[in-house]
Amino acid sequence: MNVVLSSYVVPEYGLRYPVEMEFLWATDVVSYGLKRQANQLWSRPKRVWTINWAGLKTASRNRLNEIFNRAAGRYRTFYWLDRDDYACGLTEWSFTAVGGETTTQLGKNYHPTETETWSEDKKAIVPGTTYAPTVKINSTIKIEGEHFTLDDATGIINWAGGTSPNGALTTGQVVTADYQFYFIVAFSSDRHKDSLIAPTPLYRPSFILEEVVL
Repeated sequence: MNVVLSSYVVPEYGLRYPVEMEFLWATDVVSYGLKRQANQLWSRPKRVWTINWAGLKTASRNRLNEIFNRAAGRYRTFYWLDRDDYACGLTEWSFTAVGGETTTQLGKNYHPTETETWSEDKKAIVPGTTYAPTVKINSTIKIEGEHFTLDDATGIINWAGGTSPNGALTTGQVVTADYQFYFIVAFSSDRHKDSLIAPTPLYRPSFILEEVVL
């Protein structure tokens, strides 16, 4: 079960910020004498968000508790909308076909203009009813439902779908896309607490979300 926890759920002051976000890399380091050998274990970082809200009214606090308990603590994953990283533009991701591909996995390239870049698959796409993605082949717009279908849960474009499908890609065709996405996350703990700020019935919750790669 996935639920959307974002600034649109309970839009009141203090809901968005402050939010701390960390990038975690995994490196295996072996030291012998004065020498050091480092081995990169992950090709991309994992994100961790620390949420410290200044104050929530009772209704919003109850909504947050509902999400935590529906997720059964850290058991279930859900969607998190990172307001600083929620979109991929046409210049941030592209795919060049070898030829014969009938499906394409949406992704995003981080720091594409730098030497040290990394790519990530994007699987939780904001539905077209909320934000319609723009998909192009060689700079020509393709229409969802006519030239392709898009699975919002997996981020996979099916070129053989639609009423008048494009069919398999041909060698050298370049696919680009402009879309919005969620991160798939889970609570880092099975325990959640908040503090009542007296005398006003405001609550100050704090919790940690961890990115989950499925």
